Amino acid sequence: MSLIIKKSGLLTILQTVKKTEINKENNEYNGAVDRLSPMLANKLVGNDIDEPTIEMSGQPGVIQFTEPTIFAYSGGEFEGSINDEDIHPNRIYHVDRGDVLSFHESSRGCRIYLAVAGGLAAEASNVLKSGDEVIMRRDYSTLHDEIFHMMSNKRKVGWGIAVYSLVEVYLSDTYHIVKRPDVPDSVYEMLEEKEYEVIHEDNRVNLVLKGQGLEDFDQTGEQPGVLGGVYIKNETPIIALNDFNSQTDLTHIGTIPSYHMHKLGQKRPGSKIKFKTVDIDDAHAEMYGHHLWVNSLFKAIDYKISKELVKEKM
Repeated sequence: MSLIIKKSGLLTILQTVKKTEINKENNEYNGAVDRLSPMLANKLVGNDIDEPTIEMSGQPGVIQFTEPTIFAYSGGEFEGSINDEDIHPNRIYHVDRGDVLSFHESSRGCRIYLAVAGGLAAEASNVLKSGDEVIMRRDYSTLHDEIFHMMSNKRKVGWGIAVYSLVEVYLSDTYHIVKRPDVPDSVYEMLEEKEYEVIHEDNRVNLVLKGQGLEDFDQTGEQPGVLGGVYIKNETPIIALNDFNSQTDLTHIGTIPSYHMHKLGQKRPGSKIKFKTVDIDDAHAEMYGHHLWVNSLFKAIDYKISKELVKEKM
């Protein structure tokens, strides 16, 4: 009834989709850095989209299954293998007791999210080390039972979420930043002038960029640590991720909206970022369009699963 973390990789954690207050010592559920991917992985295996998943950053870990189950993973383009059989992101797979899941280098992106049918739970810290076990909750629905039956005699189905369906995640390096009324226009002019390069990520804390220098200026008192917040540090922008401090003395010049945070969460060193300033009304309109796009992905998955189930019964 568990997954065994044979190798923990660079950073492997059990994580909720959104920030969650859980009063357990040593557990920090500050939400997935890329919220879209865990929702897609959960949808593929028949879970509620908000179920916790295993977030693996940089170099993913190696996982062994202790009983048959159904899983999917989404996020960066990490090819993987079950024992010696190749597997791919955004597809449904069946594993047996003792099967070992591992991953290769990514061609795009820097983190993946693993969902298991029926859900997962951590008994101790959600930061997973080599040798740790993650409990399979086995909270199965009728849909889970049908998917298990559908997959009982095969490793995989012949479909998945195609790369072209997710081009919005990968093909644009432009990121909206919602302007603050107290920030000089000259700062935004400099910000938009040239592209920036990701130097490194402080694990889930912030992205450090290099590029056009920005003029700093005084803001009154400490600033809140905002997810997606763009701050000036040593005349260079940094972008706050999920584990950023709740308060900071850095200058806050604007915020990247939630609809661009999933692709930001897949940026790795050497990636490019181009900023485009927007006002709050434009951001709200874009957010609605993004909501419709995500729902279309969910409906496509529902259709594919239902079609597969019908085919199985014929």
